Amino acid sequence: MNRKTLALAVLGAAFVAGCAPQQTAKAPASGAKAGTATADVTKPKNDYNITVNYELGMHCTGFDFSYCCVLPPYNSVQSQVIKTADGPKAYPELLESDEEDHGILVDGKKRFKLAYGHIDNTYSEGAKLAYWNVPYDVDGDGKWEANENVANAYWTHLYVYKDLKGSNPKGTSKDSEKKFVGLDIPVPQDNGPAGAAVPSPMKGGHLHYSGEKGTIVYTKSPVLDNVPIVLTNPGIWDALGLPLTPFTDTVAAKNPLTLVESDIQPYQMAQVTMVDADTGKPVLDSHSGKPVSFVGTSPIDIPNCANCHSNDTANGDKYTLYKQERAFWKGLGASDWIANLKATSISILEMHDDKNGTDFLKNYKANSRDVSNRLGRDPVLCQKCHADNVIGVLSSKTHKDKKTGKEELIPPLTQAIHTVHQTKAPLPDSHGRTAACQACHPAHRQDGNMDGYPITPDGKNAYADADNRDAAGGCFVGRDVHSNPGKDRDGVETEEHLNAIGQWLQENVSQIGNGQNGKGLWCTNCHNQLSRELYQRDNLENAFLQTGKTLRNKSLEEIAAGIGVSMDKLKAMMDPKVVLNAKGEDTPGKSEILHTWAKDRLVPDIAVIALKGNGPLVHKDEDGDINVVPLSANPAVDIASLDLPEGATGAAAVPYEAATHGRDYWLSAGAPHCADCHAAPFVEGQGGVAFPINQPGKYSLMRYTKGHAGIACQGCHESIHGLYPVTPDVDKTTYAQAASYNPDGSHGPLKCAACHVTNSDGVPLIAKHQPDEEEVADRHEWKGKPIEHDFEAAVQWMHAYAPDLGGKIPEE
Repeated sequence: MNRKTLALAVLGAAFVAGCAPQQTAKAPASGAKAGTATADVTKPKNDYNITVNYELGMHCTGFDFSYCCVLPPYNSVQSQVIKTADGPKAYPELLESDEEDHGILVDGKKRFKLAYGHIDNTYSEGAKLAYWNVPYDVDGDGKWEANENVANAYWTHLYVYKDLKGSNPKGTSKDSEKKFVGLDIPVPQDNGPAGAAVPSPMKGGHLHYSGEKGTIVYTKSPVLDNVPIVLTNPGIWDALGLPLTPFTDTVAAKNPLTLVESDIQPYQMAQVTMVDADTGKPVLDSHSGKPVSFVGTSPIDIPNCANCHSNDTANGDKYTLYKQERAFWKGLGASDWIANLKATSISILEMHDDKNGTDFLKNYKANSRDVSNRLGRDPVLCQKCHADNVIGVLSSKTHKDKKTGKEELIPPLTQAIHTVHQTKAPLPDSHGRTAACQACHPAHRQDGNMDGYPITPDGKNAYADADNRDAAGGCFVGRDVHSNPGKDRDGVETEEHLNAIGQWLQENVSQIGNGQNGKGLWCTNCHNQLSRELYQRDNLENAFLQTGKTLRNKSLEEIAAGIGVSMDKLKAMMDPKVVLNAKGEDTPGKSEILHTWAKDRLVPDIAVIALKGNGPLVHKDEDGDINVVPLSANPAVDIASLDLPEGATGAAAVPYEAATHGRDYWLSAGAPHCADCHAAPFVEGQGGVAFPINQPGKYSLMRYTKGHAGIACQGCHESIHGLYPVTPDVDKTTYAQAASYNPDGSHGPLKCAACHVTNSDGVPLIAKHQPDEEEVADRHEWKGKPIEHDFEAAVQWMHAYAPDLGGKIPEE
């Protein structure tokens, strides 16, 4: 494959907080590593830079799947490899794979592999995880047979026809032609769900290049077969969906029943090392003489369900089975924490049976001595009934409503969980912001210290009379640049490039970066309904330049008018608060937090489809399954410009909930964007390659966006919830990661000199002013002025003129 030439890798610009001013060669940054006091900070410190990222903000799951499961274990390692410039006129190069073997990285005639693993975390199943060893009747024939376990049962909705590139040689949607994961393609133990097709073992594996198309599987929606799920964008080296746990090998060496909560280490250290393709020996860097090897964070934590469900906070006097389950495990020598986790599963299932008419505990016998199957049935996998976009389950089952007796569609999993917990246990702090985010999504620390933990052992908000943001750290709070009070002292140091919404949040909530010694943003300042309202009204031509139609560059008054709300309502949407009722619950219809998960709210459009009469035009495949006819993945397209297929009488844009029972949750339409708060060009690119996860004409998710020269935004900024610069005491791995690239030892984002030879102003020497070039970008100008001695202008130029290709690999 060709190597992509990087024109001007100003790798240090931040979506979130501008870029760090470039250190001149006169003095290294205070964060420089020992022994680099005289380092030339205008030149790359490495022969190769290997970025190490993850695909989720914080993966949160349990590790005992013998009872029930909300999410499976799934952590990907994602990388790109940049050969740095070796002279003032040289260009960095983005390295790709051999055309025939996507496990071989090519640099001219040199051939390498990328060995990966996690330091002191080389396995999962057994002492750390009960997943493959938990039987599950995958094919439904009433027997437990080979490969019939939870690890295979979880992925049976995903399928391929030939490979992981979306190939469909027969152009069919016939079920008999599909190869289903977990059924036809078993998932090997301690591997990701790609299985033997692209092995991703916990130990001894090598990253695989996703190529021009990315890594693609299919799933089925209620109205369409062969819905593509792009698991990895094109042009990325990855190990897909590792079953990672937050327990190191050292911790797991003891009896698993004796694990305690402080054993959790949520920031596992991924390591990627360049090795010779033939010998397997590490490649040595010419600067340091050490192996070309980089580390990055793989976040994985365990939710705090037990803080409420292993005591009377959630159970009250009504639900009591958890007590017997806890006593059983304590009798076997389990720690309080392990016994509470086991009891919690029974509590949740007992409450679900009572409130929803299920019979999950029908065969449960509290006095049984069985330690492997306490339920007397297969474990309860929530997505077998609830749609959940995050793992590609697009269809829900129906149930009979206990009050009305009518058959109704089961709500999406994330909507059901968030709605009931936010309603019943909103846990407001003194500012009215819910603590339920960190109460459920965990906030464990790498050092195991539980001091300052945001939720008490009996499920109360530890900061009810204070500020949620005072917690000692978590998967976002006190970690990410958005909540890092020290970001301007140890990292970015420059302005934030905010739009009107971002300015309001900085002034009224964050107060970081404006001299007010603020505490940063809270979860609901990003995860809210306003993000969807903005998304629905986008019709972008160039996302980075923000040309086309959008409300994002308007005043607050114009935004309020554009989405049809008052200014007071807009402010409530920007900073959602709990609205307590007489029962101490959050109030549907009044709470903007609950509005985020409400059944009655705007759901953005997914596409334009063909119509026939008063309904969609549909075709039936060989199996009799109905399939609508999509006409455009950009729902804001001019419908009059579309050609209608035979039999169609019209066309219309339809919302995501028309195509997936999972609605818009965890897709680009339903998730926050940098562009919600930041001014162009410090925004994502538009989607396209990963449709329907993202869409052309709309802002993509940051994790699916490529910026300058095809480098993933995550490569220079790290991944969501852990964006550079992080706080040094919560996430030590990410804190050190940026310094391993930046010649001045600064803690991120990455700067130009990480890959380029720069001048004393921090701008690459190849960015000479070219006033005679026809294209503005080729002149190396920003707003009419040369960038070669203006680092700030160079940063903006680099973001603005990134190729907006929807996730594709840019051409040479």
